[in-house]
Amino acid sequence: MNTDAQVFAIYLTAATTDHPAGYVVNNVVCDGSSTPTVSTGQAAVADPDRQYPIGSAYTVSAS
Repeated sequence: MNTDAQVFAIYLTAATTDHPAGYVVNNVVCDGSSTPTVSTGQAAVADPDRQYPIGSAYTVSAS
């Protein structure tokens, strides 16, 4: 088991006809040395506590 593995939530960066911006479309596990490659219109956020399952909404917080 790789203890460096990280979970990422993949979410939409803009609304589509079916889903709002922030809609989580996938969860992926990476080896800890890289971040996942995402499609155009998507972004990845580290989700070690698994707060964003597929179908949930991720909201980007302003810093």
